[in-house]
Amino acid sequence: MQQERADGSIPAKLRANTEHNGDERLEAGAALHVQKLDEEVRALKATGIIMETDKHALELTSKLQRATRELIKLRYGEITDVNTNFRVKMELEFQSTIPDFEEKGKDGVLVIELAPTGLLPCSVFNFLEIARTWKNGAFHRNAGHVLQAMAHSDVTKSMPFQEYQKEYPHKKGTMGYAGRPSGPEFYISIQDNSQNHGPGSQQTKNPYEADSIIGTVIQGMDDVVPRIHTMPGKEFIGDKKKWVLIKSMIIMVPSDGPEADEDGYIEFSRSPKS
Repeated sequence: MQQERADGSIPAKLRANTEHNGDERLEAGAALHVQKLDEEVRALKATGIIMETDKHALELTSKLQRATRELIKLRYGEITDVNTNFRVKMELEFQSTIPDFEEKGKDGVLVIELAPTGLLPCSVFNFLEIARTWKNGAFHRNAGHVLQAMAHSDVTKSMPFQEYQKEYPHKKGTMGYAGRPSGPEFYISIQDNSQNHGPGSQQTKNPYEADSIIGTVIQGMDDVVPRIHTMPGKEFIGDKKKWVLIKSMIIMVPSDGPEADEDGYIEFSRSPKS
């Protein structure tokens, strides 16, 4: 599967930076390998062992992470700069029930910088797949500590295990997967949730288990996120007319080409396709 822009052309830098980019056979093989390891990890987790300390579990999840990194390179391109990460832009629609609708209108944008693939490859790949195959969704939970969104895409399973690293805690502005097991619903932390969603939280059996992290809001945290927080209602909101809709997801990848934005990113995919 080649890396297509919205107009169907191929970003040359991504192709050049990826050893096997565009080879559908290699990508298919890598996807099957990830699928097999994913199933093994899920089966092991279902036994109830502590995944974060069991030797076999650690070896198996490490294999899945390595395989997932290779699949990311083949499907989305390889980012060689360790300080640069994939991004996802969310185009939002505020409905007329939002208090400042007359003043600010219906449009809003959030940009998420995903976590480094060297740190959280499974979480990143899962969200890239959600974004690439996005159908529809909405922020429908307005809690004091998080804003939670439902996600409708080709990704229907939760994460195979709770991928978490202490180097990337649930600070204010981060985005994580909701639930145990995590996902595909996700949330934005509107306060520091390092304790609420970090190791040992949400349950009593495993002192190491935490919500899986996706990335960090780098655009919209100061204006769009507070606006979402003004949705009429608290916690899970049943009235769909009060939700903030996520109309599209756009995967952004780094490029040195002339079409890159001021941050050096170009559009990789947009879903649903307009």
